[in-house]
Amino acid sequence: MTEDYTLKLQVLMYKVGINSFRKLSELTGTSDRTIRKLRSGELHTLRWQTLVKISSTLQITVNELLDTFGAQSSSNDRQQLELLQQEYQHLQQQLQQQRETLQTEFQYQSLQTLESLLTYLPAAKYAATNNPNFPASKIFPLLQSIDRLLAQWHVTVLGEIGTQIAYDPHCHQLIEGTANAGELVAVRYCGYRQGDKLIFRSKVSN
Repeated sequence: MTEDYTLKLQVLMYKVGINSFRKLSELTGTSDRTIRKLRSGELHTLRWQTLVKISSTLQITVNELLDTFGAQSSSNDRQQLELLQQEYQHLQQQLQQQRETLQTEFQYQSLQTLESLLTYLPAAKYAATNNPNFPASKIFPLLQSIDRLLAQWHVTVLGEIGTQIAYDPHCHQLIEGTANAGELVAVRYCGYRQGDKLIFRSKVSN
C-alpha cells in the first residue's frame, strides 16, 4: 500500500501560493496523472526533468523534494538532479529576461509610433479646456498615429459608424432593438479584429 503524501504536498503548495492541484499541474507543465503520482510518493516513476520542474515550482531543491516524498536515490543521481535544477533555473531566468527585453522594445516602438499623439494631444486638451470654441476637428490629425499603430499590428476596423450592415451576432453586439441574422442594422460603434481573431464586436442597433 502506497503512502499518501497529499498533505505534505499541500503544505509546500501553500507556502508558494498555489491553491489547487490543477494550478500546480499548469505551472509545472505536467499532467494530472503526474500530480497523482507525486501525491502517492511514486517519484521513482517520474522523469528527472519532471522532478526538476516540480521542485523549482515549489521553490525547494530536488533533494528536499526527494526527502519529503520518501524517494530513494543514489548520491550520484542526486548530484545530477541538482545540476539539472540549476541549469533549468538558469534557462528560466534567461527566458524571463528575454521576455522583459522584448516587452520593453515593443512598448518603445509603440510609443515611437504614437509620438505625435503624445506630444500634441495634451496641448490640444489644454486648448479645448480653456476655449469652449476650440474646434474638435483639430484633434483628428493627431489620431492618425493610432491608425498607423493599428495597421502595424494588423488590426482592422469592423464597420463604419452610421452605415447599415447585415447583422451577424458573431461580429456584432446588438445594443438597441432586435434583429435576426442577415437583417440590416446601423453601426453605432466600431469593432476590431486582429488577423483572424476578433477583439471587439461592433455595437449596432436596429
